[in-house]
Amino acid sequence: MKAFDWTEFVRHNSLLSTQDENTLRWLVSQEVSTEHRYEAGAVIIREGEIGDSIFLIGSGSAEAVLPAGNGQGILLSVMRSGETFGEMGFFERRPRSATVRARETCLVLEIKGQGLRNLAEAHPRVGFRILLQVSERLRNKNEQILLLHLKSAEAANRAKDEFVAMLGHELRNPLGAMTAAIHVLNARGDADDTTARLRGIITRQTRHLSRLVEDLLDVSKLVSGKIALHRQPEDLAEVVERALASFREAGRATQHVITVTGAPVRVHCDPTRLEQVVTNLLDNAVKYTPAGGRVEVTVGADGQDAVLTVRDTGAGIHRDVLPLIFDLFVQANQTLARSGGGLGLGLTIVRRLVELHGGTVSASSPGPNRGTEFVVRLPGISHAAVDAQPIADGLRVSRARHILIIEDNADFREGLRLLLQSWGHRVEEAVSGPLGLDLVRLGRPEIVLVDLGLPDIDGYAVARAVRAAPGGDAILLVAVTGYGSVNDRRRAEEAGFDAHLTKPVSPRELAEILLLKG
Repeated sequence: MKAFDWTEFVRHNSLLSTQDENTLRWLVSQEVSTEHRYEAGAVIIREGEIGDSIFLIGSGSAEAVLPAGNGQGILLSVMRSGETFGEMGFFERRPRSATVRARETCLVLEIKGQGLRNLAEAHPRVGFRILLQVSERLRNKNEQILLLHLKSAEAANRAKDEFVAMLGHELRNPLGAMTAAIHVLNARGDADDTTARLRGIITRQTRHLSRLVEDLLDVSKLVSGKIALHRQPEDLAEVVERALASFREAGRATQHVITVTGAPVRVHCDPTRLEQVVTNLLDNAVKYTPAGGRVEVTVGADGQDAVLTVRDTGAGIHRDVLPLIFDLFVQANQTLARSGGGLGLGLTIVRRLVELHGGTVSASSPGPNRGTEFVVRLPGISHAAVDAQPIADGLRVSRARHILIIEDNADFREGLRLLLQSWGHRVEEAVSGPLGLDLVRLGRPEIVLVDLGLPDIDGYAVARAVRAAPGGDAILLVAVTGYGSVNDRRRAEEAGFDAHLTKPVSPRELAEILLLKG
């Protein structure tokens, strides 16, 4: 193969054509430059490398890619034959940097910046300073491109987070009102069978909508890495039993035979999040298993691992879909009827939560209509004692209390008032922070339930004002809100709240918090 004429190439390069013959010869000498050949896909500069070389592309093309996570990248620029780029423009000690790789087979001449500086110092009369200026100009241009992409990506992430938080708040308000109202109706009972069936429909669909909202918010937090685990030693078998008890209590196991077998095995986990993993797997199994089918859950140990298996006799998964089953919005057996419901988020949440615990999850199926098996593997721990936290069968209600609700959503406020009154409490209401503070001063309630997103002054300011008032330290302050992020909970605690409930409020959680007052 005929050698590439770099001297001629440099002579006609738009950036370097002002150099004299002496300079051109120095530029292609072994003292200052090196010739490289890269096949398509080969990395020219790897992310994180630092230097200040200038690269001339003699043939082919290259691309600069900014990592964007999940194996994806943002294409910054494409450099083709005859073009020049500077390494320092991408890598000069920046916390995030680009990778430059060949798009097709390409020939590249690397002019080393430090070697160029040495030559410039040894031969001050030769025009190497111009090349150093070119390198600086390339660096500045590329830094501007990089900064523009970073700012754009960060702004998009902020806007997404703010939208999801607001969406959660707006959806939780009506859900909270419906949940409280239907609980009161169920507690009162009704002899009319038709009315009872209609109440059952409303209850089930409200729970379904609540699960969809929680899935949507959870997957957003998981994808952005904003979920923190609160780990403790647990028996995986007991976690499964608790999740199944809640699943049955919610009326989601009435049409299937669900069995649990296995032996105790210890894991270091966030029990709430691990119960969510089990619940999502159970929900997926019953969704795609016809009524009367079986769901078998087994718990055991395999070497150092704790293993959870959920096997069903349902619709199965086609082999082409199996590799995608844990991806966002993927549903294996979707039809126009969408009778299964859901958003295709449950298994994505399972995978992310399992990975946060240092484990893995896999799916297998012999094929359509032959069932599916999910296997979760988690790091096991020693057989140290685990403090079980049994869930009470009944709903314990505190003695009658004087409770104030500060809430601007009329339907939710009324539903919560009726629920509390059905438990025997004396309840007052306020539609805004200032009116609520007036009632605190005049009525001296024992417990105050406060929405954080109030008009005029928000719930945080209300809490601080209550704590600052005479006798304020003795009041049980509970935030009841559609904002449920870790940051929202931290701010509530800093403002003086004793507890934080996210709408729609679980009557059981509310009753347990009221018991804190004694």
